[in-house]
Amino acid sequence: MPRIRFFLVLASLIAGAALATRGTTDPVVSLESLTELWSDTLRDTDQIGMKVTRVSDADEMRIGAELANLVGQFGPEDPAAQPYVSAVGQIVAQHVSRRGIHYQFHVVNSSVINAFALPGGQIFVTSGMLNFVESEAELAAILGHEISHVDLRHCIERYQYEAKLNKAGMPDIGQIVEIAHRLATFSFAQYQESDADAQGERMSIESGYDPEAAAALFRRMRTHLGERSRTPATTPSSEIGQSVGDALSSFFRTHPPSEERARDLDAIVGRQRPALKGKSFYVGRQNAAERTPRSARDYPGEYRTIK
Repeated sequence: MPRIRFFLVLASLIAGAALATRGTTDPVVSLESLTELWSDTLRDTDQIGMKVTRVSDADEMRIGAELANLVGQFGPEDPAAQPYVSAVGQIVAQHVSRRGIHYQFHVVNSSVINAFALPGGQIFVTSGMLNFVESEAELAAILGHEISHVDLRHCIERYQYEAKLNKAGMPDIGQIVEIAHRLATFSFAQYQESDADAQGERMSIESGYDPEAAAALFRRMRTHLGERSRTPATTPSSEIGQSVGDALSSFFRTHPPSEERARDLDAIVGRQRPALKGKSFYVGRQNAAERTPRSARDYPGEYRTIK
């Protein structure tokens, strides 16, 4: 399936190249709009097969629990930090769409800055990520993103793909270990990451957390990772070249560029700003430093009013 999706993207770029070189009657039409159209097509294509073989919530949680038992493959858990992450995660998880999934939160004792989700509501955050976030609102944004991968069925669909690739309707323990590793380290499709960012932002806002925390986190992540800004394309040929490069490289990175994610999150908040204006949202810098959830201690000075 990933190969089919890859060639569909390349096909869209070829079609876009023809339009870009010939010119179009509408100056708004560009390769970006074409690739967005194909992203929608791929989203629909991915959903067809999974709806036919949809896994029940109960079965998904059973599968997730089996995979979570292999957490030793990723590093020992940090029991001291787990209650804080779980308390924040449960607040965000109140705003999911799939009510049949019960979420469990884990902290992996690793200096790597990362977070990932397994089917059935198993959410993992590394201690490196927990040390990197500067507020409870930023942690809520990360957890909201990972919860969304479960809520939108991205995790269980990836599991189904991996099980099929392993030619195992019911994988043995060796195959489960391999699948667990792949689920934790392989990237989702670009549209899935974008969808998870958008829903995670919604759930974080509905939980009362600072709407601008997620974008701020990704901008800081960009600096930390040393990501470079890309010079915008100025000609059809250079735009084609950049789009082809994006199509190829997206298969080998775990998430979209931090700059791109921050920009998209800014746009989401911008569209909601009229409704958010004048309302106060929680930041929670002191909560993150003390690892005391807002549900246990609400600091009056940690609120920020959206202007």
